[in-house]
Amino acid sequence: MSVIVADQPTPLIFYKVFLELEMKNLLTYVAFDRNSVKHLLSDDNQKYVDEQYPLFYKNRDGRSAIDSAIDLNQIQSLNLMIDYITKYQNNPVYAHLFTFNLVDLLQKEVSCLALFQSQVLSMPVVYFEWPSLNEDTSRCFSPYNGSMFKLRYEYPNVFPKLHR
Repeated sequence: MSVIVADQPTPLIFYKVFLELEMKNLLTYVAFDRNSVKHLLSDDNQKYVDEQYPLFYKNRDGRSAIDSAIDLNQIQSLNLMIDYITKYQNNPVYAHLFTFNLVDLLQKEVSCLALFQSQVLSMPVVYFEWPSLNEDTSRCFSPYNGSMFKLRYEYPNVFPKLHR
């Protein structure tokens, strides 16, 4: 499979979304082969990727190429995918890709350090209502399951000790 992928003049065919494949790109189907994934996600091929259309997204069935690689136990492919996402899709918009599979990634000992240090799973909050001029500059993490749009007013509930 990796020979076929590498022999293509451009990797565009693997990046496009096909209606015949239920709105999936071919990266979802080659997730079983780490060499193909390595070739498709290389920095040399980044010039073929349209920034408007990301490579990793949830398909109509609610799954992504990451889920396919987890099912096939492709640890090296998963490491490549996470590296790509943290480098080129480094935005909290893509956090939904890891909603139901983060525990599986940790159990399979996939390297998630870059993911936790990226902006995918961590969104800085800069609101007037939050004490941005606090003397304590250490990072504080706290779970929040409410609406992202109401987070602005939830500082006393998210960090009750700091608020007091």
